[in-house]
Amino acid sequence: MRLRNWKETAPYTIEDTLLDVQPHSLDEPFHWCPTGGTPVWVNVPDGDGCKPRWRKGVITDEVEIVYTDKGIFRTFVVTTMIKRQAVNFTITPGLQPTLKPDSPEVRELLRVAGVHV
Repeated sequence: MRLRNWKETAPYTIEDTLLDVQPHSLDEPFHWCPTGGTPVWVNVPDGDGCKPRWRKGVITDEVEIVYTDKGIFRTFVVTTMIKRQAVNFTITPGLQPTLKPDSPEVRELLRVAGVHV
């Protein structure tokens, strides 16, 4: 007789499905709806003409909603530290691949890409 745990016997909910969805690549856009204060990873340059790199940031505000033929996307303000100064970037996660959630799956993708996490 095989014992089954609760997750195998209870039907899946939409919340379970949404928790399981994670980006599969750092190069593709990933659409999700973070709230203010959510920790994220953002790929931004240190300054004009510099190569972008991944760094930690925080969602500080939701700016606008963008309507495209691909769907409806929210635009967020992300604050990150560059050279000990807080810098704000406006990013639309579903259209730009430069914003990812701070999750174990994303951290593993960053480690594989050679980013010090």
